[in-house]
Amino acid sequence: MQNLQKLLGDVFNPQKGENIIILNDFPLLEKKVDLDFIQRRDMAHAWLKAFEELAKKVHCTVEPIIYFEPTGGDGAPLPEQAIQNKKKINLEKKLNSVGKKDIVLAITKFSATGPLEIRIKKQQFRCASMPGVNMDMSALNADYKLVAKKARILAKKLTEAEGALVTFSTGHEVYFDLQKRTAFTDDGNCTKSGQAINFPSGEAYIALYDENGSRTHGFIPVYHENHLLVYEVKQNKIIDVITDSPKSREMQKYFFEDPARANIAELGFGCNDKAVYINNVLQDEKIEGLHWAYGYNEYMGGTVGISNFKDPADAVHIDIIYTKEAKIKIKLVKLFYRNKQEIIMENSRYSFNVQKEFEKA
Repeated sequence: MQNLQKLLGDVFNPQKGENIIILNDFPLLEKKVDLDFIQRRDMAHAWLKAFEELAKKVHCTVEPIIYFEPTGGDGAPLPEQAIQNKKKINLEKKLNSVGKKDIVLAITKFSATGPLEIRIKKQQFRCASMPGVNMDMSALNADYKLVAKKARILAKKLTEAEGALVTFSTGHEVYFDLQKRTAFTDDGNCTKSGQAINFPSGEAYIALYDENGSRTHGFIPVYHENHLLVYEVKQNKIIDVITDSPKSREMQKYFFEDPARANIAELGFGCNDKAVYINNVLQDEKIEGLHWAYGYNEYMGGTVGISNFKDPADAVHIDIIYTKEAKIKIKLVKLFYRNKQEIIMENSRYSFNVQKEFEKA
């Protein structure tokens, strides 16, 4: 418990007069409850207790856990109703009321990152989203000072670059248009108003240029539910799935049904050396490797928001991750700046020059 208190102190550093709110999605119907939900609820309780002990030292406040029905999808809007201290509350009104003195933690199965981060700029609370988290995640044990230094190096490169060319082990290539966008770091530091992180942390990420004239184009191979699919991309949209299989046709229909799903939302690079592949996006995207996402990205500087979906309740932000252990690997990542080019990844590892920068940090 003392180690957990130290972790929470290092990451959040709550101050006198601040207030801590923990969100947890847990099914109301018993038949929908499984071990995964139970373990995450137990984790929420453990973090609540640790925060309560920490609060005695720093004189902040900790609210009872807020429970709500699982949304069923990553990035989906949060339900209007919830339960806190065994009483029904209006979750929408509750979240509308948070501000600079509040720290919100979402210990959930389905990602609440987008719905929470959309509020950050206006309301200036602090936020940590932990979709699919469990206490055994190795990435929680990282040296977050080192993680932060790596994330800043990668974010600087992405912000300065005008584009990125990615070559996959399958031979396919895609060019990501990075112009007019600023990269962000998810570095395990959530100590200032208006900050939002995924936790465990360790990545730099950037929204793609998704306006008219976007130069994002190419072919992206994806290993999805034991099927190899290839997405064709033009002007930052997935326009077709060119492989021929039932799963390919299913995903083709999925993107055609709602064009907002087909938006190429994000390019990201993990930098947590303690993260290992566990088939859980929260940790897997922090592995030292590449990921991209489709769906909405307004909260990170893009132009596609929840309102752009035909049904806002079906809004998504889905990450696709490539690691050294993946069946599809990253052969090469080259960044294009105004006056130069730089290779930052080779054979699913950061290039020699990037690793040297990490060592000097």
